[in-house]
Amino acid sequence: MVNDLGRALLVPDPVVAEADYLLRRRVGSDSARLFLSALDRGEHRLMFLTPGLFRRATEIDAQYVDLNLGFADAAVMACAERHNLPILTFDFRDFRATAPDSGSWRLVVDESTYRKATSR
Repeated sequence: MVNDLGRALLVPDPVVAEADYLLRRRVGSDSARLFLSALDRGEHRLMFLTPGLFRRATEIDAQYVDLNLGFADAAVMACAERHNLPILTFDFRDFRATAPDSGSWRLVVDESTYRKATSR
């Protein structure tokens, strides 16, 4: 269960639907199915929200109401905060505008690395 970054990916269950939607819309259905198949095969681990994580996600969403985070991002934040995990995201705006109870989010990919990798 290790990806190219050398880390096991934990995917909070609300992220599955969002990733499926975004992949189908931006990349294509084949990519979405590859992602879902990888989850099914155990290449990435699905993380189900406990009632406590669900509650914390709703608190984070309410705390940053002005950002209109959405539940999937708030769930990622709740999981990362609870388990002290780095976050793999390309939504730098929301993850830089928010913070866990202490410190800041540890992002797997930072903005400058992403810009370099995607610039033409």
